[in-house]
Amino acid sequence: MSATQVTPEVVTLPDASAGQASRFRNGVLCALLVAVCLWACWPVFEMGLMDDWSYARTVQVYASTGHFAYNGWATAMVGWQIAWGALFVKVFGFSFTILRVAMLPITMASIFLFHEVLRNFGVNPRNAVIGTLTLGLSPLLFPLADSFMTDVPGLLVVLVCLYCCQRAIASSGSRAAILWLLLASATNVAGGTVRQIAWLGALVIVPSAGWMLRRRRGVVPACVILWLASFAVIELCMRWFVHQPYSLPESILAPILYEKMKGLVQIPGDISASLLCSLLTTFPIVVAWAGSIRQLKRSAVPKFGLLLAAFTLLQFVGRRSLPWLSHIYLTEFTQHRTAAKDVPDVTSFLLPHWAAAMAGSAVIAVGLLLAIDLHESVGPSLKVCLRNLQSRPGVMLLGPYAAVYYLLLCPRGAVGGLFDRYLLGILPVFIVWLLLFYQQRRGPALPRSSIVVLCVFALVGIAGTHDWFAWQRARVTAIDEVIASGVPRTQIRGGFEPDGWTQVLHGYINDPRLRIPANAYQKFDGNAGVPEDCQLEFADDTPAIHAELTVGFDRLGCFAPTNYPPVNYTNWLPPFHGTAYVQKIVRQ
Repeated sequence: MSATQVTPEVVTLPDASAGQASRFRNGVLCALLVAVCLWACWPVFEMGLMDDWSYARTVQVYASTGHFAYNGWATAMVGWQIAWGALFVKVFGFSFTILRVAMLPITMASIFLFHEVLRNFGVNPRNAVIGTLTLGLSPLLFPLADSFMTDVPGLLVVLVCLYCCQRAIASSGSRAAILWLLLASATNVAGGTVRQIAWLGALVIVPSAGWMLRRRRGVVPACVILWLASFAVIELCMRWFVHQPYSLPESILAPILYEKMKGLVQIPGDISASLLCSLLTTFPIVVAWAGSIRQLKRSAVPKFGLLLAAFTLLQFVGRRSLPWLSHIYLTEFTQHRTAAKDVPDVTSFLLPHWAAAMAGSAVIAVGLLLAIDLHESVGPSLKVCLRNLQSRPGVMLLGPYAAVYYLLLCPRGAVGGLFDRYLLGILPVFIVWLLLFYQQRRGPALPRSSIVVLCVFALVGIAGTHDWFAWQRARVTAIDEVIASGVPRTQIRGGFEPDGWTQVLHGYINDPRLRIPANAYQKFDGNAGVPEDCQLEFADDTPAIHAELTVGFDRLGCFAPTNYPPVNYTNWLPPFHGTAYVQKIVRQ
């Protein structure tokens, strides 16, 4: 069966009922495998990860009072995820580990549904499993799925909308199509409360499906009504969020305006880096084009070599190499957030800079081969190219979503705040496109090299996430030892997550972006008297903490040693051993 079919009236998808039993089995097995791998990392310890300490506090308050209460840090609305977490807290009691358990069904549902989406697009069974695991076993997903962050729930919401739109396109009648589009819009508007960017489902994917079904009676008017209704409800939700005490709603253009347009020059670089990082995250599929170097025309070899040399040189000169964007791949896996700095300087990604640059060049080389294949597949004219694209449901349904998604990443790039985890929402799109393009151009089955790379990525993801948790546990153990000795939590600085949790237990984050209630932000110098090399950027946001001791992973000259024993831990990736220290803050 071909990946796409074209009729005179409407673009259609393959029959969704074909091989239903094996599809269901494969989807379930993929979800179970991802679940096993996630808990092989053993994410069991009592502290937040990244920003989820803020969401955890909102869950804790909601479970006990039935009211939403933000605390000066959440820019995501969090929405139904709070109620979902509170359900687990009501049954099992509050703990960070229970909240991570609550994420497991969400992650498994996302993996299963993505497998269904791939099969609905016409991806064959073998490639669909590889594509599903490329998402599920990605080192980008592991830390997010093992935390209480909103990224994975937001992904699930988009996948539900996409699946419903696929069913609408595959339906036989106008009434069934409209009902599926109604379900897609309703679930997306309700589900998008977890993370606002997920609303692109109702605002972009549903209209795209409606355009593909425009020849069916009643579909266009129904889509217009659904879009207007979705927009109205979303606007009401945003107005509600804006007026909540201690919430931090963000305007789309606020980062650019904040920088007074100076950040515009950063946008091309960060967007380019995000494309390269996307190339890396999809490399288990992209590597299938490595063999096409044998078909490279002799006249194209010099151009290919010059481009590759230029990319390699840029990595050395610009000091921006694999994985090109930071946060999950860099900060969380390979760097310790010390008590001296909120976010440390990132200098390596498992490899020294020169090795990372060379590995990055290898990834780029295969990416260039893919780009050549894409170029050769383009029609002889723009008109023919557009006609070919209109016959491809994967492009018609996902293309507008991808374009708008990247447009919304631009403001983040303007202030250098574009993190690799933001690419999770676009990763399924690239996987769909790559698999469909490979089946069209190269053959039905991805090569064994894809499976090998997928296994390597899974091992890095599991080991890296385990190590992240290992040093977090060591930090928690050290903090608990200090508290057990009689020192109040408010006299300890332990880094971003512990300090954020301490602060929200005693009030709210003292963020200068706070607008409600009026005068909530009060200027505070949390680093008063602390030497510059030992200052924490987050200290000014946590006025409840008047620290005398600090817990970190470096012995610094501006800190004095204490009698508290160091806490050792073991990594699965180099360096294989590390130590957390309790030191005294020496003020000048």
